[in-house]
Amino acid sequence: MKAKKTDPMKRFLKKYPFLKETERVYRTVDAAVGAPEPIQLPARAAAKTLAEKLPILQQETYRRRMVRAVYMIQEEVYDRIARADVPPLMRESARAYLAVLKPLRKTAKEEFITAVLLQDAPAFAALCARHNLNEGFVRSTTWRIIAALVPPALKEPEAWDADPDRPQFRQNYCPVCGRRPALADLHKFRDGRARYLICGGCGTQWLYARVGCVYCGNADLEKMRTLEPENDDRIRLDICDACDSYIKTYRGPAEGSDDDYIYRQDWASVHLDLLAEEKGLHKKGNPILE
Repeated sequence: MKAKKTDPMKRFLKKYPFLKETERVYRTVDAAVGAPEPIQLPARAAAKTLAEKLPILQQETYRRRMVRAVYMIQEEVYDRIARADVPPLMRESARAYLAVLKPLRKTAKEEFITAVLLQDAPAFAALCARHNLNEGFVRSTTWRIIAALVPPALKEPEAWDADPDRPQFRQNYCPVCGRRPALADLHKFRDGRARYLICGGCGTQWLYARVGCVYCGNADLEKMRTLEPENDDRIRLDICDACDSYIKTYRGPAEGSDDDYIYRQDWASVHLDLLAEEKGLHKKGNPILE
């Protein structure tokens, strides 16, 4: 008799029951964002990224296209969150943003989205302060909408480096949106592993150097170390003492498993973020915090 196959998420949450509420809220917001039709990003946009190292959504034509697409659906998304079973602060923050957007003209509404896409932190902070908005909530939710509008094929590492032996894009920022990574993922490659980064904004994956800090570029191994949790050998913290930052690195089974997709989500290892915070380390790449 074959063993009954259990749901990967149920197995994961059984192991980490303290993450059940986080997963539920994350799933609820996903449902609020829905599955909008991705915007069109032609091959020439990706070609320019590879040639000039300019992320697609930092190219003016495609940035404007994304801003328009987010503008078209954002109020529906925030309305769903405002009526959803989420923590009170999230509902209140969604209602506050909706109230601010309602009387604004299209250009003024798009200012919020443009500031997020350009990662213009001072401009976005000023907009939120002017209207007394929850900056982290609005920014992170806007990125969730952006992520849903990026064509899935462009999020795959093969879109940027079909041949790991001849990488075409090896920058420490996302080729699609330009954000910094929130996670790293070690894929089996020949007799070892290749390191891929996962964007903290749109979720794109791309190949990066196997060794070194993904944030400051430090390659001095004496200033690099790892911190491995006692109860899970699939994920660790790669720490850079040069800039006091860290990146969570997933190193799951070499052949992959049906729960890989869980570990590749930032919320699934928030307990490691708390551990890093206790040690005075800085988290980067997460849109809530930046």
